[in-house]
Order: sequence, then structure tokens, then C-alpha cells
Amino acid sequence: MLKELLIALVIYFPAFAANGSAPFVKRGHPIDFNRMFFDGRRIFGDGKTFEGLLVALTFGTLVGIIIARFLGLCWIFISFVESLSAMLGDMTGAFIKRRLNIPRGGRAIGLDQLDFVLGSSLALFLLHVNIELYQFLFIILVAFIMHILTNNVAYRLKIKSVPW
Repeated sequence: MLKELLIALVIYFPAFAANGSAPFVKRGHPIDFNRMFFDGRRIFGDGKTFEGLLVALTFGTLVGIIIARFLGLCWIFISFVESLSAMLGDMTGAFIKRRLNIPRGGRAIGLDQLDFVLGSSLALFLLHVNIELYQFLFIILVAFIMHILTNNVAYRLKIKSVPW
């Protein structure tokens, strides 16, 4: 079982890399072009930029290139799609937070930690990558813990403005 949990970590590593690298972009061009939704609030907000998306896709795909040496060339494509889907999940989380009137950087426990995992999981499912339920639940636990720890470190390093 330990082997299967480690395999799950390898499979999800591109999503973790993509999600963790985007915050390094401090300024950029907002993906929502500063537009408002019909509720009068921004669609995503300033935190979702084209530059951040590009960095996320680059890091996630680079991880896929490394994984491909061990699991086959198809992992480059899978990692790109997984990274893109992780970022789409993250943007969906930002969209939901804006609808709930939670400001950028505001806390939304559960949504903040798991939006990218759900997005990447959808991609893996559509790409027929076999993930067992216990592996998925393990990744959720890891994502929850890692999100809290890495955000606290990023806050202390002044990469993020809030520790969550």
C-alpha cells in the first residue's frame, strides 16, 4: 500500500508544482481582464494572471518531463493537462470566493486547499489515469497539510501577504 501512496504522490506532483509556483508571480495581467461578473464583483481578481498561469504550466510540465523518464513520454502531455486543470480548479476556487464576497487572500478553508486537487483529478480521470479512492483521499490529506505548511513558509519569506 505504501508503494501505491507514493505512486499517487508522483502522479499528482505536476499539479502540486503548478499550484505552488504560480504565487511567485507578483504582478501580471489579470486573466479576467479586470472585468466584473453580473454580481458586480471581479470574475477572478488580481491574483489570477496570465504570467502566473504560464509559470504554473511551465513548472508542472517540467515535472512531467522528469516523470516521463520513468513512466513514459505520455507523462509530458498528462502533466501539462494536469497542470492546466489544476490551475482551472484554482481559478474556479477564486471565482467561488468572489461570489461569496471573500476578498483576495481571504480564507476559505477546504476550498483554498483542495480546488487544484479537484481540477487535476478531473483531468486525470478524463485521461484514464487510474487513481484509487484511498490514493485520492491520501492526496487530499497531503494537499491540505502541505497547503497550510507551505503558505506559512511563503508568508514568512514575504512571498505571500497572508499565512493561509
